[in-house]
Amino acid sequence: MKSILLASAVLLSFAGAVLAHEGEDHAAAPGSESGGGPVAGPVEVSEVAQRNLGLTLAEAELRSVETTLRVIGEIQADPARSGAVSSRIPGRVSAVYAREGERVEKGQQLVEVESLQLGDPPPRARYGSPVGGVVTDRHVVVGDEVEPNRHLFEVANLSEVLAVGRVFEGQIGQVSIGQRVRVRVPSYPEEFFDGVVERLGGKLDPASRSLAVYVRVINTDGRLRPHMRTTLSLITGGAEFALAIPRRAVLGEAGRLYVFVQDEENDELFERRPLLLGVSNDRFVEVVEGLSPGERVVDEGNYSLQYLTPTEQPGAPPEIDTAPRPETETGPTTRWGLAALVVVGIAVGVLWKRRRARTAAEAR
Repeated sequence: MKSILLASAVLLSFAGAVLAHEGEDHAAAPGSESGGGPVAGPVEVSEVAQRNLGLTLAEAELRSVETTLRVIGEIQADPARSGAVSSRIPGRVSAVYAREGERVEKGQQLVEVESLQLGDPPPRARYGSPVGGVVTDRHVVVGDEVEPNRHLFEVANLSEVLAVGRVFEGQIGQVSIGQRVRVRVPSYPEEFFDGVVERLGGKLDPASRSLAVYVRVINTDGRLRPHMRTTLSLITGGAEFALAIPRRAVLGEAGRLYVFVQDEENDELFERRPLLLGVSNDRFVEVVEGLSPGERVVDEGNYSLQYLTPTEQPGAPPEIDTAPRPETETGPTTRWGLAALVVVGIAVGVLWKRRRARTAAEAR
């Protein structure tokens, strides 16, 4: 009896395993086209959703696109437009007339020093600003003792400043006096300031093998202050006449770059369009293939669009597919499973008959 049960269990297990795979819907292999990932578009985004996502558009237009050399630097006051105040006599500070950050005129009194010489009252000396500008440092308060070699105030005219960066030895050939430069600071990330290379350093730094570059920047509104971090984009060449879009409009990785283009007839429809790009700089990139002049691309808020499914609205519940599924055709796998069940039935019947015949013979 044990042999009958063992054979039945083996054959049933085989049949069950075969039937278990019949009609199974296998997931796509990772990286295949049917797998997950950014949608290929187009996507539909309502006007309300566009506002919520902060979408902005830019037009593909013909313009010059310069190539640039990017250098990290710092804003510094121009030494030729700065001055320090110190006392010519030893003494004690008896009065202070200006504070750090204040704008002062040339000759305006800043500090008064009472001499250590005897007298009734002791002699006093007042010192004015050597230049008109902003008080960038104040080093004294009333009652401080001062010596002739000590700086009491520092004043700088910040209507023009220097953006100082460093280029490596292999980049020096790309830099020249009079070269145009775009200067950016983190305090005003959406703006840039025009500058010009005024001079280069006299020698390379022996440790970093780099050379200082001094860029003069007009700063009439006084927004650039000493020691601000800055990025210098030195213009080295480029295309004079190119179809260009803002650099931030481009998504994807090298070799798989694309933008979202607004449909000309439906403002709520955005097509994902692959691009072939040319030269680029800190602001714009040349489009060699994929766009036409006048087409509008999403240049802000575009990151969210790549994960929307077609016609899906941000925040909308996912659609449920209620369509009836077609019945699976009976294929070779199903036929093998049925055949296995028939074999099991026949084998069990034969063994059962033999077992009954043996039992009857033993009884006689």
